[in-house]
Amino acid sequence: TISDDTTTNIISGFADGTFVTVERASEAFTKVVGAYGEVTRVKSADRSGSMTLTLLQSSNSNLVLNSLANRDQVDGTGVVSIQVKDPTTKALVVAAEGWIQKKPNLELGTEISNRDWVFDLATVEIDHGV
Repeated sequence: TISDDTTTNIISGFADGTFVTVERASEAFTKVVGAYGEVTRVKSADRSGSMTLTLLQSSNSNLVLNSLANRDQVDGTGVVSIQVKDPTTKALVVAAEGWIQKKPNLELGTEISNRDWVFDLATVEIDHGV
């Protein structure tokens, strides 16, 4: 689901194969090795990330996301909260603030293609479930 202050949209019409990818921007820890081989680690405070939704060209959700991207370009009101739930594995992704990086490339042809919507996420929590 993608929600702002006024509406909640359930995204549908996903492409076959991998249709949601979520990743953190930074490693949780960085290893530091000293001059004599001593090892320590530094914890990153960066909780940001990105998410890619892959939709069929024919999905009505493309209209919702296109409208969100247009609105953000016009008045900066395209920041939404995002929640992804997988009922099979109980995986859960939550981002309080996300926005569309850019609109997908436009491809037109004799076959249905996919649209990749990439979101930047200010903070993201990823729980892989079972």
